[in-house]
Amino acid sequence: MQLKEMNRITVYIKIPFLTLMLVAAGSAFGQDLGSSNTLFGGKKKTTTPATKKPAAKKPAPAAKKTTTAKPKPKTNTTAKTTTAKKSTRPSAKKATTASNRTTPNDDTSARPTPNVLTNTDRLPIRDIGTEPMPPRPANVVSPYAKNDIIISVGQKTSGEFSELFEQAIEEGNAARDQRNYVKAEGAYLRAQSLKTGDARAVYGLGNLFSDQQRWEEAERAYRTAIQMAPESPESYVALSFVLTQPIPVVNLADRYEEAERIARRAIQLDSGNALAHDQLGVALELRGSIAEETENSYRKAIQLESTFALAYAHLGRLLRKKGRGDESSTAYRNAIQLAADVPTMILVADVMQSQQRFQESEQLLKKALAQDPKNPTALILLGRALTTRGDFDEAEKVLKKSAEVSPNSFVSHTLLGSLYARQNKFENAEKALAQALRVVSANEMRRLAQEYEVVGDGYFRTGKSREAARVYRQAMALDNEKASLPTKLARAEGR
Repeated sequence: MQLKEMNRITVYIKIPFLTLMLVAAGSAFGQDLGSSNTLFGGKKKTTTPATKKPAAKKPAPAAKKTTTAKPKPKTNTTAKTTTAKKSTRPSAKKATTASNRTTPNDDTSARPTPNVLTNTDRLPIRDIGTEPMPPRPANVVSPYAKNDIIISVGQKTSGEFSELFEQAIEEGNAARDQRNYVKAEGAYLRAQSLKTGDARAVYGLGNLFSDQQRWEEAERAYRTAIQMAPESPESYVALSFVLTQPIPVVNLADRYEEAERIARRAIQLDSGNALAHDQLGVALELRGSIAEETENSYRKAIQLESTFALAYAHLGRLLRKKGRGDESSTAYRNAIQLAADVPTMILVADVMQSQQRFQESEQLLKKALAQDPKNPTALILLGRALTTRGDFDEAEKVLKKSAEVSPNSFVSHTLLGSLYARQNKFENAEKALAQALRVVSANEMRRLAQEYEVVGDGYFRTGKSREAARVYRQAMALDNEKASLPTKLARAEGR
């Protein structure tokens, strides 16, 4: 089945979840950067909620054979909730590989107040940050931007509320397709407040956050979706994917270990899920294993989905590490040839960037953007590729567009700031980093402090001591343990 636009939330409870397109991360900030937007976002016309079923999307990256493939609904998170809702357990058949990222954004409409439960009713969510996320734009206050997610399970809703819920889901789907992330986030939040026991809205928010590489918020949302629908393999695959993103945390090895465990759980729930097998390979590889099990995981994914371009790309990367160059080249060629749709092109390009194959990735990304000009992940990855080869003017245009499309993307603003610093445009760099500061999470603070330090060094080097001191102070506020910063600040202040 072809990996069409990333899966979106489907309106029909009876349709199984869409599987997520997983990818081993590429490399940003010196580490692998997971394919962001393509991974969970789709661009398909939404259908009327109560009339006809949404056109079955063939979501999986591993293009399933159409003869047997089951149509994949949009981000269908109709997870089986603990309430009287019809079982939405994903069918035992392998869900086709579809990426389902969604990028949150603010909605101009007021968000209904979500149900708040007592402590005994709260579902435990692992705290993944030492500090709460910074506030989102004024019109949308997402519970996923905080360390504690409060949801209720099993709440019964009237027919009127159900209809409003379905309308909000469809609105979110349509906004995602249009890359209007602010409106999409507002719609999904509204849906969640109307039916707090329905996992679809939560799952959609996770996809939205993944689109913008807001990994911590995506993790919280997917963990909640798993609690609400514990037998949905797609939610496990999505969480495993997020856990393999290289966010700067001290327990990265623990996260990779959990990603492996969760991928194995997805396989237990659906042994025919090609995405789950591919994601298991990714987790194992990130844990340093290039042994037989890792290779077999990728090959199993390809066996299940013969046109699974992403699995071929992962296999090519692994074989290269194992010194099997000819086989690696063949696998990469297969990946490029099979990458026929936008999401797959981006995912394969991401893997290539992790191997410093920037020129090949650039060709795929430009092809993808010709079809989907506002795809935030494609824009980020292309901007990175252009920066790497020194085409700064074009990289600036691309990264600016990425920031416009996804204003809450920390990565877009930070890459733009880094680009300006490399060109000695320190005032512009500081402005870009100020935008990154607006959306920085606790785990990203140290990385942002490094960027501010680079700008401070540039100011000081060009004789602008006052500006350098200001920037160094901001860096210290983000990372008060960096030993070099107090010394540099004192020097800039003439002490």
